[in-house]
Amino acid sequence: MKRSWRLFWTIGLLLFVVAIIPGTGFAASKKIRISQGNSMTHPQGVGLRIFKEYVEKNTGGKLEVAIYPNSQLGGERESVEQVKNGILEMATACAGPASTFNKNFMVLDIPFLFDNYEEAWMTIDSEAGRALLNSSEQVGLKGLAFLENGFRHVTNTKRPIVKLEDYQGLKIRTMEAPMHMENFRQLGANPTPVPWPELYMALQQKIADGQENPLNNIWEVKMYEVQTYCSLTGHIYDPLVLLANLKWFNSLPKDQQIIIEQGAILAQNYSRFINKSREDELRRLLTAKGLKINDITKEEKARMRQASQKAVIEAVKKNGVPEKFITDWLKGIEVVREDIASGL
Repeated sequence: MKRSWRLFWTIGLLLFVVAIIPGTGFAASKKIRISQGNSMTHPQGVGLRIFKEYVEKNTGGKLEVAIYPNSQLGGERESVEQVKNGILEMATACAGPASTFNKNFMVLDIPFLFDNYEEAWMTIDSEAGRALLNSSEQVGLKGLAFLENGFRHVTNTKRPIVKLEDYQGLKIRTMEAPMHMENFRQLGANPTPVPWPELYMALQQKIADGQENPLNNIWEVKMYEVQTYCSLTGHIYDPLVLLANLKWFNSLPKDQQIIIEQGAILAQNYSRFINKSREDELRRLLTAKGLKINDITKEEKARMRQASQKAVIEAVKKNGVPEKFITDWLKGIEVVREDIASGL
């Protein structure tokens, strides 16, 4: 009887050891923690859900994905810093916060670069976009994909922006992003940086007259409650870069790396279609809530581009982005436009 008890005890101990030691047959799955600033119904949240499903299924549960929405683990800048330092595995961020760690992302914040989504997608999917993602490796980050956020538009409580002069004197909340601030200075507004989690309160307390964000974000945080006008300026196309800790990524088996890369592209593409499919309905819903929405003519947008773009490009150079990198990025956009026009 004593011998049987010892046998059962020994077997139980062995099973426990096997379960906790990495690399053994019963090893626990590795967890990928992803921080994001928006909700799970935002296009990037839906995209990350697709990523989670794909990665967990195709690794047979060896990789488990945990998504932390609504800045639970910190704002975008703080989250990317945690990824860089190996505290988190992955995070998403707009170009502004991401450029704190990789200045090359500032090229995404050059205003009025793209006339439509197709131009933007073709550019960031091209060699120029891949070079931008790959440049993160020099700072210990792995650029995986660009999740969708959309074109940024201006809302405020003072007046609709119809022409360039309408920016004059408006106190506009921006991200903590130097190129966003430079753009609005050149347009004649007074940029005021406020972190995303504090934005609604800042508008409610009239710290700023207005702000700029994609329609999904304007709807998600109910900005129609504290804003009157929404002008579809489309001044910056603002994807959310999906970043991983490079050392952690390289430590994974090659097959798992490939699955993560494939899942990231699936998430990217799905988030794009979700965003674009929603925009007309979001415009209707925001109008129904009382937000007064107006378009900007092609001629006035050209005036805005002329007022700010060149100065922002110069500011990007002064902030340390290599001139060749900027030239290659702008050339990539021209190649896309040429390809679109070639069959017309």
